[in-house]
Amino acid sequence: MKVWIDIMNSPHAHFFKGVIRELEKRGFEVLVTTREFDGLTQILDMLGIEYISIGKHGGSTLEGKLLASAERVYKLSKLIIEEKPDIAIYKNNPEAPRIAFGLNIPSIGFVDNETAVPQNKLMFPFTRRLLYPKPIDAYDLLRCGADPNALRPINAIAEVANVYGFKPNDEILKELGVRKYSYIVMRPEPIKATYFNGNRERSILEDIIPLLPDIPIVLFPRSEEQREIFEKFENVIIPENVVDTLTLLFYAKVMIGAGGTMNREAIVLGTPAISTYSGKLLAVTKWLIELGVLYHSTNPIEVATKAWEMIRKNNVYRRSIRNTIGFMENPVDVIVEEVESLVNSSDLRSYEGLYKSSYKKEEYGPPQKL
Repeated sequence: MKVWIDIMNSPHAHFFKGVIRELEKRGFEVLVTTREFDGLTQILDMLGIEYISIGKHGGSTLEGKLLASAERVYKLSKLIIEEKPDIAIYKNNPEAPRIAFGLNIPSIGFVDNETAVPQNKLMFPFTRRLLYPKPIDAYDLLRCGADPNALRPINAIAEVANVYGFKPNDEILKELGVRKYSYIVMRPEPIKATYFNGNRERSILEDIIPLLPDIPIVLFPRSEEQREIFEKFENVIIPENVVDTLTLLFYAKVMIGAGGTMNREAIVLGTPAISTYSGKLLAVTKWLIELGVLYHSTNPIEVATKAWEMIRKNNVYRRSIRNTIGFMENPVDVIVEEVESLVNSSDLRSYEGLYKSSYKKEEYGPPQKL
């Protein structure tokens, strides 16, 4: 039995690593595909996950995104037709669902960003089983084309899966020249994301860093432009290569992020986190704020003041976080359960005839010029 997992973004590598291992333990063959984007293939290499890389991110323009996505669907379809997987799995992904639907492959999708409406409209209608964190309003999924019978809420955030099997490795601290619990981790805005509706020209972190001059800051830029901006600050350390971010979050005093994933990973690891996201807040972000484990502000002075408080009362914050999030489900267990449910249902059947009749290698030459 072959399961295909398409990994589109760097956080998805951590999200799916546990799923891959648990499926392999149960005797499934796992095919992993990915693309070139934000050090993703290097992260997969670091995690020891075998993969086939097809396509790349289209950049920040609509034209670039469309062309890159169309090209990837074409190339990835050819591979999937040859590989003949029985089940497809993906997260926040517009391409794998279209391919799975077109080839009649049962699919399981996970979504935790209800604000990415254009992407969701390309994913939800083609997804057989759609898993999502309970705080998301099901209406936001239905209005993007989700089948009501496909929905399964999970009492968790995705990042619980990201820390599956995590064990801290102190070596990365030595490489960066920082000590345990003596630094802050930062991540700037996702300026290339379609869903981001904040300021793409200036990061709020540029105004926060000068207010935290006496503590090392390990910062992870999302682009070369961001790297050039932040490397000018004396107390900012920017890793040259892909590194073990989970260990850095585990040993950080505080995480300050203008995105989302690393904030939530920090919380799951018990590290206090501050969100400076300037766009529309996700349902999972609001939920964590309501639970009292995440602080949000776009005021640099308020952020710096809260950061110093978290540093002074670090152990108090850590205990509170651990006590609060212990009830959450693990998405790894839920996804594996859904795979096994599909295997044991009548929905899973042989597609051998479909593949043989619909695809001949010689029919697929280079794209014709219009």
